[in-house]
Amino acid sequence: MVTFIHLKSMPTLPRRTYLLFGSLTVYILLQFAWWAYLLVRKENELAQLAMEVKILGGNPDHPMNASRAMRMIVGEGSVFLAFLLLVLFLTFRALRRDLAMARTQRNFQMAVTHELRTPIAAIKLQLQTLSRTGLDAEQRALLQKQALLEADRLNVLADKVLLANSTDEGVLALDLKEVEVMELLRNVVERARVQLAPNHRVELSGPDRFNALTDGQALRSIADNLIENAAKYAPEGTRIGIEVIKGKEGWRLVVSDEGPGIAPGDQNRIFERFYRGGNEETRQAKGTGLGLYIVQRLTQRLGGDVQLSKGVPHGAIFAVSFPDR
Repeated sequence: MVTFIHLKSMPTLPRRTYLLFGSLTVYILLQFAWWAYLLVRKENELAQLAMEVKILGGNPDHPMNASRAMRMIVGEGSVFLAFLLLVLFLTFRALRRDLAMARTQRNFQMAVTHELRTPIAAIKLQLQTLSRTGLDAEQRALLQKQALLEADRLNVLADKVLLANSTDEGVLALDLKEVEVMELLRNVVERARVQLAPNHRVELSGPDRFNALTDGQALRSIADNLIENAAKYAPEGTRIGIEVIKGKEGWRLVVSDEGPGIAPGDQNRIFERFYRGGNEETRQAKGTGLGLYIVQRLTQRLGGDVQLSKGVPHGAIFAVSFPDR
């Protein structure tokens, strides 16, 4: 069963929160300024009164140097004001961080809800169709194949969530052993041509054979997620290139596409958990915001790093570098 979440009021929440915080900040600062003014005025009145007492022959305890008292008040008040502004700044930064996390979690909930609805609805329709009489063997085989593909989509989504949690909590165990990289990637490409990117030209290049000490399942997940990410944003019929490049100190897996590329404002955040550029309610590409996060975390666990660059004339290039173990 799919749970639908009512989120219409959430976009106005940050605006109201910022307005409330800003109003509270202005009120505190105005109150500080008012009490500082009253304190300075009272200090001047006491100094004037002490002067009058001395003129009348008395010995006042209060200092009559108003400027010195003013400097003391201003100095202590400045320290307090600086501390107050620091606390307000730290509070505002924490508020922005929490609101940003709430926004990304909201986007994740919307994305997962959408991702679940599509295959579940398709499986339901296919099962209802299979229950009808009069279908020939070819039609039944086609419906069963489509239902299995949709079930695979659900399985991939569940695997992504579990894998993201495992990498985030550091409990993912790697099984490092000698892997024939090109054979593994050829299997990945064959699967991608059927499931992940059936409407794109997925091409693999590199040496005929290449062995590396790595975790085969982690490498497969890295390649799958990079290909899936490229297929989401690159126009249908365009090329998705997967290339293996051997170097002196390691090797690289390079995945390139002919899509619009990554917007400059998103380039520093695309590897964050749940983050997806643009508006979740109006975007066309499906996804959960976990794919590139998983790529980065798995690559780091394998001792490598991921670099993003701009394609020529357009597109995105993800280069995953691995050390030579």
